[in-house]
Amino acid sequence: MEFEFPMLSLSELVKVKGGKRLPKGSSLQKDKNSHPYIRVRDMGERYIPDTGLEYVPNGIFPKIQRYIVEENDVLVSIVGTIGLVSVIDTRFHLASQTENCAKLSGLDAVDALYLYYFLSSPFGQQEIMQATVGAVQAKLPLYNIEKIPVNWPNRIIRESIVASLGSLDEKIELNCETNETLEKIAQVIFKSWFVDFEPTRAKIKAKQDWANNSDTAKAFKSTHATIGAGTGGNDDDAQSLFMERAAMAAISSTTTTSNSEGLKTLDELPEATLQQLKTTAAFFPDALVDAEFGEVPEGWGIETLEDVIELAYGKALKKDDRTEGDFPVYGSGGLTGTHNESLVDGPGIIVGRKGTVGALYWEDKSFFPIDTVFYVKCKNRVSLAYVYYLLKTLGLETMNTDAAVPGLNRNNAYRLEIPKTPANLKDLFTTTVNTLRNRISNNVKQTESLVTIRDSLLPKLLSGELPINDAA
Repeated sequence: MEFEFPMLSLSELVKVKGGKRLPKGSSLQKDKNSHPYIRVRDMGERYIPDTGLEYVPNGIFPKIQRYIVEENDVLVSIVGTIGLVSVIDTRFHLASQTENCAKLSGLDAVDALYLYYFLSSPFGQQEIMQATVGAVQAKLPLYNIEKIPVNWPNRIIRESIVASLGSLDEKIELNCETNETLEKIAQVIFKSWFVDFEPTRAKIKAKQDWANNSDTAKAFKSTHATIGAGTGGNDDDAQSLFMERAAMAAISSTTTTSNSEGLKTLDELPEATLQQLKTTAAFFPDALVDAEFGEVPEGWGIETLEDVIELAYGKALKKDDRTEGDFPVYGSGGLTGTHNESLVDGPGIIVGRKGTVGALYWEDKSFFPIDTVFYVKCKNRVSLAYVYYLLKTLGLETMNTDAAVPGLNRNNAYRLEIPKTPANLKDLFTTTVNTLRNRISNNVKQTESLVTIRDSLLPKLLSGELPINDAA
């Protein structure tokens, strides 16, 4: 049975107000303060994300402070990419909004989310497009926003719709947050091992502590027989074990060697984990040597990026020539649609060549990179995972070689010098990080499934086609 919900115009539900352009000659700053400035590019998710924001300088804010948003305001983009919708939560209470957004205010938390879901639905998007004017520069006028009709069932139904869709969105957001955390962990491991060389530095520090008979060394000497050196005194075996355990602590990220508690923490780990830490620590020497780009562990050497990868050109694929299908299409700005054919078997790495220089994307599926990007081919047994995190550390985004159209010259990238790390250590890193990447991949698949369910439920719930009880 399909229900017909009452229709109300937005002017009957909310107060509509535009945003404010920054004063002429002023600009935003990346340094964080208490005045975030919400732009169209920040919108589109249920809540504004924390990443990528810019801020109004303290000296400029008084000139635009009348154009702030409050908790439970709903923002709609009205210029550029029209029809993006987001809800303001407590994090952005009293933030400023661009003139390219309109705020809809006067709602509580439930009705703000209900309006978000309605305006994001096919019904709401159709009404927004019909209210848009202008052939050259399209715009959604405030007076047309006020006329947009909204399905407005009774409060109980609105609450139930928000609860049903919100539970799916919360699972989606949790998966995204989990993946961000897993991604950060992988980056931290790479930086620790292959950029900062923390296990080697830990060994160097332990050697100095041993020579200086520091409190940490004293504590170890008094207990090392129970830990496993078994030789007593200040012999070389005991010192080697002290240095090894310092590196193991750095690798495990459980603690530092600045106090004896750190050494005890290792003893609480499972034997299999300890053995893996010992194996990894053995690849890190106890000295650093100078290289042209800084210090590297002794014995590792130097190679160039060209020794480990090829940056292959993507292929032109105009939008008119694409057939929607199962394979993601990547440009330098990221995912740009789908096609029924792939060019590269997944997983793969995409690197921005023209436009968004040096942008990096990982794709698990087979995909089609267009001619504004490179895709990566690995050499000499180097894994895709190792290369991906290596590229993140090289600053490719700063290597623009064309003032007119930003571009990345691959020959310049090839000349970048990198540490020549032991192959077996690369393999250990790959094994460790692939575990994280598999979890990320599984979360992405689950998220895609949840999005499909949410997007299929959304119009049915808002139209009354699907009774609330059937959506539970």
